[in-house]
Amino acid sequence: MTADHLLELWYGLVNSGKPFLWVMRPDSITGKNGESQILEELLEALKERGCMVDWCPQEEVLAHPSVGGFLTHSGWNSTLEAITAGVPMLCWPYFADQQINSR
Repeated sequence: MTADHLLELWYGLVNSGKPFLWVMRPDSITGKNGESQILEELLEALKERGCMVDWCPQEEVLAHPSVGGFLTHSGWNSTLEAITAGVPMLCWPYFADQQINSR
């Protein structure tokens, strides 16, 4: 994910007014320097409504009744876990089988 994509997604989540859990590895940002600074600023601004972590027990989170949707790269495991939990997916495929899985 580019830093620009990250910021647009962040604006959408913060401006939605809804609580959210955002799980993203720090090495997921591509193409720009200063990624750690961006993440620090995002974490500070998220404190009111959201929680940003680099890992979570995905199957447990998806099974929680308050989950309304799942933004996923459409990897096979994530796709199966979301289907099993009955959670709607917003697919953002990146490479390999993810394009096919997202259909």
